[in-house]
Amino acid sequence: HGSTRPLTMSQSHRKTRVDATRSSTHVWESSPLTGKQLNAVASLVKMTSERLVPSHIASEEEERDRQIGKAAYDSAVVDVHSAHQFHQWYTDIEARRKVETDERFRCHLDALEQYIKMCDVLLESADQSQESFDSLKDNYRSIVGRRQTLQDECSQLASEKKRLLQFVQVLNEKLENFEELETITQSFPGGLSKVDKVGFIPMLKRLDDCSSFIDAHPQYTAYSTYAVKCSQLRSRALSGVRSHVFATLRTAVNLVRQHHVEDKNSTDDSALSSEGLITPVLYVKFRSAISNLRPLMVEVDSRARLGGVTANKKEYAQVISDCRAIYCEQRTALILDFVKLRISEYSTEVSLPAFIRAGCAYFLQVCRAERELFESAFPLESTDIVSSLWALMEPMGAALHDAIRPRYIALNDVYTLAELVDLLSEEIMEEQLGKHGETGDVMRPFVQALLGDIRERLVFRAQSFIKEEVENYRPTDADLDYPGKLENVSSRGMLPDMNEADARVLPDDSADQSLKPTRDRGKSRQHWYPPLQSTLSCLAMLYRSLDSRTFSGLAQEAVHICSDSIQMASRMIMSRRSNFDGQLFAIKHLLVLREQISPFESDLAAHSVPVRELDFSHLRGQMRRMLAGELSLFSTSPDANALIVLAAKGAPRLVESTVDSQRELERHLKVACEAYIMAVTRQIVEPMLGFITKVTALRVSGTLTDGSQVSGAAFAAPERLAEVVARVNESLDTDLPACVEKMSMYLTGAATREIIFNPIRSNIAEAHSQIASLLEREYQPDDLKKVPLRRPAVLAKMMSKVSSKF
Repeated sequence: HGSTRPLTMSQSHRKTRVDATRSSTHVWESSPLTGKQLNAVASLVKMTSERLVPSHIASEEEERDRQIGKAAYDSAVVDVHSAHQFHQWYTDIEARRKVETDERFRCHLDALEQYIKMCDVLLESADQSQESFDSLKDNYRSIVGRRQTLQDECSQLASEKKRLLQFVQVLNEKLENFEELETITQSFPGGLSKVDKVGFIPMLKRLDDCSSFIDAHPQYTAYSTYAVKCSQLRSRALSGVRSHVFATLRTAVNLVRQHHVEDKNSTDDSALSSEGLITPVLYVKFRSAISNLRPLMVEVDSRARLGGVTANKKEYAQVISDCRAIYCEQRTALILDFVKLRISEYSTEVSLPAFIRAGCAYFLQVCRAERELFESAFPLESTDIVSSLWALMEPMGAALHDAIRPRYIALNDVYTLAELVDLLSEEIMEEQLGKHGETGDVMRPFVQALLGDIRERLVFRAQSFIKEEVENYRPTDADLDYPGKLENVSSRGMLPDMNEADARVLPDDSADQSLKPTRDRGKSRQHWYPPLQSTLSCLAMLYRSLDSRTFSGLAQEAVHICSDSIQMASRMIMSRRSNFDGQLFAIKHLLVLREQISPFESDLAAHSVPVRELDFSHLRGQMRRMLAGELSLFSTSPDANALIVLAAKGAPRLVESTVDSQRELERHLKVACEAYIMAVTRQIVEPMLGFITKVTALRVSGTLTDGSQVSGAAFAAPERLAEVVARVNESLDTDLPACVEKMSMYLTGAATREIIFNPIRSNIAEAHSQIASLLEREYQPDDLKKVPLRRPAVLAKMMSKVSSKF
């Protein structure tokens, strides 16, 4: 009984099922179960591992054991009368004991079998639960898969729905343009398209949107049809805009004219004309009549400036341009007569400068008023002010120009014309127009045109003035009375005191004074030659009135003519007086001319005048060949025929050069100074120069023998040389001071006189040094005492004494 019983098939099956259950439990533990499911599985595993006997079964076994013990006890009390009975009783007792001994195990076995059955039931239930769990898991996976599939299908359906809705929306948006176009087309005959209606501007916007959409999709089948329809509708709408603007302006003009006629009948004509242009009738009533145009014009102008289709922009720009032109035409027809009337009133009673001031001030007032009135009907950008108002203001500007032109054309005085130029350029353009900003910019082109015409007249009269007063000037005896004229001026104390040299440029203050164009300029310079006075006053006046290029051309010509006139007068003075007077006259006036044009040097240098001339110098060789017989008129050879050669090589050449009057003036001045220096030098040391020339010729001729001296010649005798030196000393004592005095009379600048006198001093010193050298080489020591030649120190002292008079 104590041996271990082998496991039966049922027990091994149960053990296998238990292991399978545990394996399934581990599988469950690794599966993604919920917390509740994991707790249930753990409880089942614990119950199957302990195999506890239920409480009711344990109590039944205990009761059975008590009953068996009681029966055994009851059977143990048996009467035994024989050995057979004892052995039978003992056998029964043994059997009963054996039975009682095995009964407990049998009961336990039965209980175990019952437990096994119960475990089998539990295992079967667990298997069923496992199968249920597996089925549940499979169903869960299937449901999850179906749910994901359903979710994907729903998402796909939602995206498809969204795409379809977007497509429907886009399709509706595209169809809206075509439907809107049809609506606009139907609205035109019904009167909704009238420009004065409230819905016209939104309709115009919708039409542009439809047109932009159609133009952006040329791939549509009906593109050409709808594009033509849009173009036609837009043309009809814009034509209606033009008609509406024209009708509104005509109504405004008629209203103003009607009120003007009524005011004219009820008011005195003179009082009405004195009001001029700025009246409530011409502006307030006109503004109120056209005020409804601005919203429409703002819309049209904004569409002309938007970055849309180029063709649409051009159409709107053309419409706004046409409307502005209609406005300008109607407005000009209304106010031009009033403007002319007021301008004529200004021109009848005042001088020309006052008339220009009043006319320009009035025209500026008109420009400001017309600009404000124009902006009440049309939008106006700062860059479009001049171009937009040009058609309106041009007739009024022309009326003002036509009123001023005859008066300045009749002027011949260049100074008056210059005053007009200064008036327009400085007072009106810079001061008046500069203060009014954009309104001044509207008037500026008209003032510039007027200024240009007056400048042309000034240039013409300046050329005539230079020709009459300088080039064709015929000097009188009083004009050529030099040095008498200078002596008279000096005696009356009218000779100007100039501290610096005439040869150099004047200081800044003197230069500025030379630029002042006053008519009395010549009176303060009575010692000047009249053509010089006229030239300088004219140039000073033109310098402020003309641009630099035009002034440069006139200045080059005037300086050249003035220089020629001065030289002509110098030659006339030489023939009447002396060479010294003529030369000093030329030096004096050329210096003054150079000095006074120094402020113009930069303009003269920057704008040189080109001159084109025909050059025939190359014909000399061909003519020389003809005269020499190398070329013949009857030769058959092309190289020897005179006509062919002249036709091929004799064409004149065009030579282009520039006129530099300042350089010519410097050259003339240099020539005049050199001529005067040489004349004074000859006047003083001419005997010495003649003697030196004869000595040089004697040496060159070779008549002197070896060892012979120049003093042996008749003209070079010591007595003759002494006479030559004596005449020079006499000239130094008398003629040189006279020349210096005369030079001081002509040339008031000490530095200028010093510049001219230095070469004279050098020439005199050089002549004396050559005579002294000749005396030392060619004469005996006793002969030196006979020649009264001044020593260099004495000569220098004498020269210094003479120059100190400067």
